[in-house]
Amino acid sequence: MSSHVYACIIAALAILAAGCVADQPAANAATVDGDAAALLVRLQSDITAALENLDDRLAYAAYDLGETDLSGDDVHAILANLSATDPSIVDCTVSDANGTILAAEPAAYRGIEGAEIGGQAHVRHILATKRPMMSEMITVAEDIPATVIIAPIFTNESRFTGFASIVFRPETLIAGVAGPAANGTPYQVMVIQTDGRVLYDTDPTQIGKMTFEDPLYADYPDLLDVARRVTGERYGTAAYEFAADGGQAVKKEVAWTTAGLHGVEWRVAVIRAVE
Repeated sequence: MSSHVYACIIAALAILAAGCVADQPAANAATVDGDAAALLVRLQSDITAALENLDDRLAYAAYDLGETDLSGDDVHAILANLSATDPSIVDCTVSDANGTILAAEPAAYRGIEGAEIGGQAHVRHILATKRPMMSEMITVAEDIPATVIIAPIFTNESRFTGFASIVFRPETLIAGVAGPAANGTPYQVMVIQTDGRVLYDTDPTQIGKMTFEDPLYADYPDLLDVARRVTGERYGTAAYEFAADGGQAVKKEVAWTTAGLHGVEWRVAVIRAVE
């Protein structure tokens, strides 16, 4: 991350912490210290870099696949190599221009070969635009919740023949960044989609929850108000109260910013309890 972007995020958080944003409710005001801001910037930078690394590896694989007929041992070898590059990857696939999966690796996932996935939103997008993209967390052909990055495949004559995909678990990708970054600090890390789905949390029992639908949060209107701000605003600070497992409510302060890929945004938040 450039020093200019770093400075902008720090300045924005400092302004929010000082209460200089007119639409921030006083009841939800929060402070953010230098340690929290530095952790947030590190998380934003490293999560974005991790997503971009997956995207780059997929792009190289798609280039190599463009020199094949999308069948045979060469295709499986390219996918097998790609699937081994990151522990968050579930599998990698190649599909034709109609949205039919032609090949999958590792071998344990070859059972999805032949599946018709043309009805999925991200597949319709790439077939229409011929441009790479990332999905939100969805139920994929492997019948698990996961996120998909896809890249078009073109021949040397620039003819579109299909697309390659990486199916990965966001919580594993984020944990590889957030675990080391937050270790030894008083901060909880949470990453959430703009629809309210929790992709990662220091508390693993929160992962996968839909914030605006889960009954766990129903009795905490301040938390839900803050969650709406987090999902609707690209950065900010706020405060709320929450009691996990029926315990006593604890006041917490949160600061957040945004990471993502191909226009899909993840809100990255650091949270601390206030005594």
